[in-house]
Amino acid sequence: MASGAGEQNRSTAATVLGFPVHPGRSAALGEVHARPAPLVETPHLLVQLAFMTEGGATVDHAVLSDLSRANGVAPPDRGARHHTILRGRGALRWERHTEFSTYLWNGPLSPQDGKPLEEPPFGPSFALPGVVLAGVRLEIRKWTEASERLVTGFDAASLCYSLVENGQAAAITDFRQDGDGLTRILVLDRGLTPARAGALAQRLIEIETYRILAMLGLPLAQELSPRIRRIEDRLADVTNRMRTRSGAGSQDLLTELTDLASELEADAAASLYRFGASRAYDG
Repeated sequence: MASGAGEQNRSTAATVLGFPVHPGRSAALGEVHARPAPLVETPHLLVQLAFMTEGGATVDHAVLSDLSRANGVAPPDRGARHHTILRGRGALRWERHTEFSTYLWNGPLSPQDGKPLEEPPFGPSFALPGVVLAGVRLEIRKWTEASERLVTGFDAASLCYSLVENGQAAAITDFRQDGDGLTRILVLDRGLTPARAGALAQRLIEIETYRILAMLGLPLAQELSPRIRRIEDRLADVTNRMRTRSGAGSQDLLTELTDLASELEADAAASLYRFGASRAYDG
C-alpha cells in the first residue's frame, strides 16, 4: 500500500494531467516554498548580516557546518541553499545566494523592557564566511504612545516613515547605522498576525540588503566615467582628423580607432557582471 502511494505521488509529480513536464519544473515550484517568512510574535527582534562569499561555497559551507555542530544540529548537505539552527528561544536561518550568503537571527523581545530574551549569536566567536556587506537590525513593537516616542531616535533629516499593511503597521528608518554598524528599522504593530508581521519584516530586510548590493556598481561607474570621457574626446579628435588627413595617414587613424575600440571593449567586459548584478538587485 505504501509503495503504491509513493509511486502515485512520483507519477503525479512527473506529469501534469498525464503530460510530461519540464525537468526544471520541480525545482522552480519548490523555490516558492523554500523561503518561508518567520512567524513573528510582537515584540520581536530580527538581525541579518549579509556576507560576500569570495571564498566560495566550500568556505561558506564549512563555517555553517561548524556552527551547526556547535549548536547540536546536523550540518546541511553541500548543495543546500537554506538551513535553520534553533538556539534557545530564537532561530538562526542561513541562506545562500549567488555571490553572498545571509544569516538571519530572530528572537523575542521582553514586553517589559524591550531587551532581547535571547541574544543574537553574532559575537566575537562567530566565524565569518566572508566580509560583511549589509547588516540590518529590525525591531517590531506594539504601537503605543511609548513606542511612538522611539521615532525621535532616528535622524529627522533622512527619516522615512511609511504606513503599511493597510495602516496596521508603520515602518520607520533613517537608513543610518547604529553603533554596531547595523541599519536600524522600527516596525510599529497594531494588529498584524504573526504571519503578516514575519512577511513584512522579511521584505523590509530584503529591501535594505538589495539596496546595498545594487549600489556596489556605483564605485565602478565612478571609476569608469573619466575613462569613458577620455575615450570620447580621443574619438572626436580622430574623427576631426579623418576629415583633413590624406590617404597616406589613414592607416595611423585606423590604428588609433582600433586601440580605442579595444580599450572600450575591455572596460565593458570588466563592468558587465557588476552592472548586470546591480540591475538585477534593483529589480
